[in-house]
Amino acid sequence: MLKEILESNALIYAMLVLCGIGVISKLAVWISYRRLTKATENMASSKNALTRQLKLKFENCYKLNLNVQNVPAFVDKYLQKYKVMGIRVHTADRVLKATLLLTALVGVAACAGAYWQKMGMRQIILYGSAALLSALVLGFVDFVLDTADKKAVAVTNLQDYLDNTLTNRLHHEYEDEPAKEAVEQKQPADLLQQGKAQVAATNLKMKKPKKQKKPKGDSIDEEEVIREIVREFLT
Repeated sequence: MLKEILESNALIYAMLVLCGIGVISKLAVWISYRRLTKATENMASSKNALTRQLKLKFENCYKLNLNVQNVPAFVDKYLQKYKVMGIRVHTADRVLKATLLLTALVGVAACAGAYWQKMGMRQIILYGSAALLSALVLGFVDFVLDTADKKAVAVTNLQDYLDNTLTNRLHHEYEDEPAKEAVEQKQPADLLQQGKAQVAATNLKMKKPKKQKKPKGDSIDEEEVIREIVREFLT
């Protein structure tokens, strides 16, 4: 059974398939990060779903007074959700390394099986060459398509926008402007209160009864009456 598999070169095809999967996954991740990098270069007009969701979440946190203290962690959290071909990008970025390891294991197993089945040096060299070629291709693709650099640029752009642009804009919109409006509205309100106080004081003065002066004649009559009463009492 093993000899038939080795003679059919099925393991060579398996190594080529693994190599193709690794290359495609790495290329897809590189394209995704490249698009994200372009989207983060102009965040204000970006139509990228991730950047729009990130901005919306950041603004909502700011409006609810839940200020984002750790912007790098906030950005990394959303990058963990970034997907390509239905799987998360950081997972797809590890596919190439996994296929490289599997290709090496298949190549070693094929060489060992050919040696054990005494199929000759030609078959052993064939499997060894296929494994080595696949590993070289995967290593070259991993080196050329530097997804780590693309991700670092995107992360830097996102952090710079959130820290230096969006935070300042939200600060002016939700902190400075209301304060100015409150000051502007306070002055008319104070004037209105002062006006009401003056009107109330005026009304109070108008309602307060004035003391009526007694006529001098009345005062004299009362004094004379008192004197007469005292004379009668003494006599």
